[in-house]
Amino acid sequence: MTSHLTFVRCRLAATLAATLSIALALPSADAQDWRSDGLAAFDTVWRTIHETYYDPAFGGLDWEDVRTDLRPRVEQARSADEQRVVIRDMLARLGQSHFALLTSAPGADDLRGPASVPFDVRLAPAGLLVTRMHADGGGAVAPGDAILRIGDQTVATLLETVDPADPRRSELSWRRAMVALSGPPATRVRLTLQAPGSPSRDVDVARVVPAGEPVSLGHLPVLRASLEARERVTASGRRVGVIRFNTWMAAIAEPFAAAIDRFRRADGLVIDLRGNPGGLADMIRGIAGHLVDEPAVLGRMRMRELDLEFRVNPRRSTMDGRSVEPYAGPVGILIDELTASASECFAGGLQALGRSRVFGTRSSGQALPASTQQLRNGDVLLYAIGDFVTSTGQRLEGTGVVPDVAVAVTPEALAAGRDAEFEAIAWIERAARVGR
Repeated sequence: MTSHLTFVRCRLAATLAATLSIALALPSADAQDWRSDGLAAFDTVWRTIHETYYDPAFGGLDWEDVRTDLRPRVEQARSADEQRVVIRDMLARLGQSHFALLTSAPGADDLRGPASVPFDVRLAPAGLLVTRMHADGGGAVAPGDAILRIGDQTVATLLETVDPADPRRSELSWRRAMVALSGPPATRVRLTLQAPGSPSRDVDVARVVPAGEPVSLGHLPVLRASLEARERVTASGRRVGVIRFNTWMAAIAEPFAAAIDRFRRADGLVIDLRGNPGGLADMIRGIAGHLVDEPAVLGRMRMRELDLEFRVNPRRSTMDGRSVEPYAGPVGILIDELTASASECFAGGLQALGRSRVFGTRSSGQALPASTQQLRNGDVLLYAIGDFVTSTGQRLEGTGVVPDVAVAVTPEALAAGRDAEFEAIAWIERAARVGR
C-alpha cells in the first residue's frame, strides 16, 4: 500500500471521483478479467477502510453489515461499471469527504480537457458568473458577466440535473460547467454572456493550458502548481500584498517565501485561497510560520492509533540566509465554496488563533487527511485516514470555515470590483489608519 499521511485533498467523494479522473492514466483490466478484478477491488476497498478508518466505531455504521449487503451486488454486476457503482455506494455510506473511487475507464463522467477558459466561474443565486480573470485573460469577458450559454447548450439545461437541494450544488454545478468550458489546447468556445443591466452578447474565447509547474503525488493526476503575487496600493497610499496560489504543493513554498520577503514592509497581506482544493497538509505549518511568531498549534489530526499536532514553524531567516521576523501586519484570507482540505485547515487554524480575518463565503467542509491506493482493476482508491480539528477544537469536516466577513457574490458587485479581495483590502486600510 502506498501511503501519503500528510496528503490532504478536497472534494466530496462524488466530486473527487469525477474531477480527479481528469488525466488519470491507469491500466484498464482485460475484458475477460473484469469480474474477478472488480470483486478483488471491492474486497481491497472494504479491508483498507476497515483497517485505517480513524474512528474504530465508524460513527455507529456497521461496516461488517455494509460488506454483507453489498458484496453480492458486485458478484452479480453485469459490467465493470456496475461494480464501480456498488463500490461508490459503499464509500458513500461513510458520509465523509475524501472517500472516492477514481477511474480512467472509457465513459468516465466529467472528464475535463487539458485547456480551459482564462477566468474563474462560480454558481451564485444570479446564475453562473465570471468571478475573476486570469493574467492571460482577454478583454471580451469581465467579472460580473453571467454565462447563459456554452457552445450549443444553455447553462440552465447543463445544470438542470443537479438537485437544487443537494448541499454540493454549487460545487457540482461548477464541475459540470468546467467540463463544458474545457477542451483541447488552442481551441475556442462560443459563450453567450450578459453583463449587469446590458443585453446578452456572444463571444469566442480561446482555451489555454493553465500556467504552473507540473507536480504529482502518489497515484493522483499531474497538477499545475502556480502562485501569483501582486501589490495593491489603496487610495490613501497603503501598500497591500496579495498572494494567490492554487494548491498546497512543495513547488509553491519558495515563491511564497519570495512574496513574503517582497511584502515584508507592506501595510497588510491578503492570501487568496478561493478555489484552492488543498494538497500537502504539513505545508500549513511552514506557510503559517511566515505569519506567526511562535510555535502555536494550528490544529490536531486524529488517526486510528495516534494524534498529530500541527505546530507553526516560525520563519526567522530567508532562503539566502538573512535574519528576519515573521510578518506582523494584518492578514486577510479569502475563501469560497471550493476552498477545501489543507486550505481549510490553514484558514481555520489561523482564524482560531486570531491571526487572520477571513473573507468570502463558507468553505467546502472537506477537511480530512487522505491517502491513495491502486486497485487490481486499475482504479485508485482515495480514502481518509484521519480527522482534523483547530486549536479550539472546532471540527471543519462537514461545516467548513465560516468567514468573519461574508461577501455575497453578485453580478453588480463583481462588475464594480467589490469582491472578497476588495473587502479585505478595505479592512487592512482601516486597520492601518487606526494603528497610525
